Amino acid sequence: MMVVFDPGVRHRIMVCVTPQKSCKRLIAKGAARAGEMDGQFVVIYVNNKKDLNRELKEHKILLELFEMAKDLGGTVSILTGEKIYDTLADFAKENNITHIIMGKSLRSTFEIQRQGEVINSLINAVEEKGITVEVID
Repeated sequence: MMVVFDPGVRHRIMVCVTPQKSCKRLIAKGAARAGEMDGQFVVIYVNNKKDLNRELKEHKILLELFEMAKDLGGTVSILTGEKIYDTLADFAKENNITHIIMGKSLRSTFEIQRQGEVINSLINAVEEKGITVEVID
C-alpha cells in the first residue's frame, strides 16, 4: 500500500476520487496545492467488492482521472478495502500524508445513514496525526 514519495518532500497531498467527472476539480486542486506547498500529490481510488459491477462508463472515467493526475505530475494508487474511510486513513498514516482533498458526498441523507459517512469518519481517524482534510463542494 506504499507510494514512494521523494524522501525530502514535507508536504504530501492525497486526493480521493470516485468515478465521476466532477473529481477533475479535486485533482486540479491537489496539483495546485502541491505546487503551492512545494509538495507531491497522489490520487487515490478505493475499490471495494461492489465496484466489480461498475459500468464500463465509470471505468473509463477513472482512467481519465488517472491520466489527468499523471499529466499534472501526480501518481495514482488504487486501494482495496471494505470500509473506505479506514482504507484511506491507513494509507494516509503509512505514507505520512499531510493534506487530504476530497469532494463533498453526493449521496442522500438516507444513503449516508444506511451505508455510513466517509468524510467525518476519515477526519476522526486522521486528526491525531495532524493531517488536514479539505472538503471541496
